[in-house]
Amino acid sequence: MNNDKNKLVKKRKKGLETIQNILDISADLFARNGYDGVSLRQIAKYAGIKESSLYNHFKSKADILETLFDEFIKLAPQTRPSDDEIDRMLIFMEPEEIFKNIVFHVGESVNCTLLNTIMIINYEKFRNPRAAEMYYKYVVNEPADYYERLIKKMIERKMVKPVDARTFAEQYNYVSIVLTKEYVMARNGLADMHSVVGYMIKTLKFFCSLMAYEGGDCNEKKKEI
Repeated sequence: MNNDKNKLVKKRKKGLETIQNILDISADLFARNGYDGVSLRQIAKYAGIKESSLYNHFKSKADILETLFDEFIKLAPQTRPSDDEIDRMLIFMEPEEIFKNIVFHVGESVNCTLLNTIMIINYEKFRNPRAAEMYYKYVVNEPADYYERLIKKMIERKMVKPVDARTFAEQYNYVSIVLTKEYVMARNGLADMHSVVGYMIKTLKFFCSLMAYEGGDCNEKKKEI
């Protein structure tokens, strides 16, 4: 009985590993060659399985893409510090430190499949309605909501001067989208990683300087209040 149970567990584990491998391979191929430029036969070949076996896990190529989108919706927000973690940072960190912490947290948390899915969304948004929906909802608006919440908390704590939190959040996120593309290029050896990370830090310093009280000393402003 235990042997049967162990076999079932191993079978399920192998099945999950195969599914993840298919997703990883598909994301890489879609990002490099475009969704329409990849066949199920190619995916099966690079995944090391028969094309017929691929259908045991996914109904179609569209099903693979939709699964990648679902994984992105679930996992992308987890690459940033949670709201509870941000609340703890706000107690003992200055704005610039918090933004840096977010940048490095994302860099350490994001994996190749998530990065490739971002690129797929970016490429396919011009012709795929689902990708366009994903782009505006989860690449543009969801991160902007996150940064808006952060900036509003900083304003409430007198850590930065009163600003239009939504506008700042949107503009910061739009620059982050561009830098994410360059980060992917750097991961693929097509750009200098040091330069990309350096520009990320330069960007967050610039936005923090725009939000800083005159003279840049937020601590002194807190004492006055």
